[in-house]
Amino acid sequence: MRSSFSILSIVVFASGVPLGICSGQSLDASSNPAKPASPVDTASIASGEVLLDSAIAAFESQDSLSATVRLQVHLLGHHLFGPGKYLQKGTGENRQVRFEMAVRGRAGKFVYTQVNDGRRLWLLEEMIDKKELRFLDLQRLREAGLLAVADISSPQLHAIGLGGLPGLMNNLQLMFRFGRAVRIEWNGMSVWAMRGVWRAEQLSQLIATPDQGDRNEYSKIVSQLPEWAPIEVGLLLDAETLFPYRFEFLRAVDSSSNKASLAPIAIMELLEVRLDATIEEDNFDRPSNIRPTDITKEILRQRNNQEPENSRKAKAENLSGLPDEKLRSR
Repeated sequence: MRSSFSILSIVVFASGVPLGICSGQSLDASSNPAKPASPVDTASIASGEVLLDSAIAAFESQDSLSATVRLQVHLLGHHLFGPGKYLQKGTGENRQVRFEMAVRGRAGKFVYTQVNDGRRLWLLEEMIDKKELRFLDLQRLREAGLLAVADISSPQLHAIGLGGLPGLMNNLQLMFRFGRAVRIEWNGMSVWAMRGVWRAEQLSQLIATPDQGDRNEYSKIVSQLPEWAPIEVGLLLDAETLFPYRFEFLRAVDSSSNKASLAPIAIMELLEVRLDATIEEDNFDRPSNIRPTDITKEILRQRNNQEPENSRKAKAENLSGLPDEKLRSR
């Protein structure tokens, strides 16, 4: 991957952040913890897959929204914390998105901005001694069919700026299979909490085919994942609007992969949410006047160089033994 620091590319805004700039703030995984509703009845349990389908559909048709963002990352002994903002306007191919994160650490300030103006996705990285602007031609990517696949090998294709929050949730669902959702109280709000585990066909893009004896052992299979890759993901959706307030990326805190040992390596929260907000058009202007680099050809070349689809399917078949009972929910 291009980035030296990545939690998949679902949180690609953290990608490219050099570990040296990360602050010493610790990841507060227990702040404002979600608490189970009491008592729990049948109205407090639902299908995570069905809820996620509904959430994607709801925010695909949302005319506009704005939110502040809070990101925490704890990975490879380094810590990162940063505020940001998210803006979404329009629907379908006319959707415009602005997403930006700011991080201040030992080496100074890092700002990462994504702007989708409907024709191009602009990617701006700003550090003390470096400023780089890149872009993707969205029409060429659509024609190549690259905006409709979950391709882990190209982190830029998971940029939140491409599909907005609906695209982020869709990519999560393409990569992870969600179990049941439980209705709980979180920060004084009623939310649906759910967990997802890897789908076999996506897992095969990250790890070698496991030994024959391990094919039915999910914990042994995911122990082969790269250190930056989560074992499970967690979601909190508003109980009424289904807005995604919190994304968690979880990994074992020791050598085992038991559920009890899982802890977040990254948390993204969206706060101060405003639906149907008035958003000025200039928020989606090109974010800088410096000379940009067109990386569209690079992405297309990466795609063309990937191994054939039938080879990837063959790997997925070797992982098809992942048991459904491993689809845990929180």
